[in-house]
Amino acid sequence: MALDNIAVTVREGDSFDELQLNIEKPWGYPYDYSNSVLVADIRRFFNDSTSPASAVDTWGIVETNPTKGQLQLRLSSRQTEALGRNVPLGYDERGITQSGLSIATDPTDEQQGVFLWDLREYFTVSQATITGISAGASFTAPGGVVSSKVRVTTLKDHLLTTEDQILLTGTGQAAYDGVNFNANKLNIISPTVFEIEPTTAGTPAFSATSNQGTVSLYKEDTLAIGTLEVIPRISRDSTS
Repeated sequence: MALDNIAVTVREGDSFDELQLNIEKPWGYPYDYSNSVLVADIRRFFNDSTSPASAVDTWGIVETNPTKGQLQLRLSSRQTEALGRNVPLGYDERGITQSGLSIATDPTDEQQGVFLWDLREYFTVSQATITGISAGASFTAPGGVVSSKVRVTTLKDHLLTTEDQILLTGTGQAAYDGVNFNANKLNIISPTVFEIEPTTAGTPAFSATSNQGTVSLYKEDTLAIGTLEVIPRISRDSTS
């Protein structure tokens, strides 16, 4: 889904806390993100492997009213001081064009000029109740060890696909509860039975039975996107 760009301009060395967001999902309905983990990164490029480095900084997030979808993104004066400046903005703001000696004297700190940022959430949704964890199909793990896949049976249809990322909780087994299975695909046996496909390292492998627990679906979503530019200042950065 396309999102509207939020263009932010901050001044070098200034504290910035004016960005107040009201998250709606779907549109028109305040979104309760109280069970989500939020992250807002600032980058130069979409490509993560670049020189100069793509990663620049991270917004501070203040969860002002999670149940109503309200939050604040902020940058400290230390952060805006460290961010590269788009120097021509300072001349434009004063109604003059950068020319003559100023071009050499005031080079732009940030050659990219405009930074990119987005706000993302990470969360899980309860998918099905577990009625059984048992040994599934056999496979050969690294080292030639023959093991069994983890087979999960659910009370009602689990509604999962082979590519879904899952989290198991409440099984009473440390080998399963809260373990990160994001790298594992699923083998759908039936509407109420699936197996967790082991990675090339042979994990997970069946180790213990259980007749309880919950299958949750791991999800990620982008809540807001934008750009960020830094205007240079001329005054000193302290009163000392």
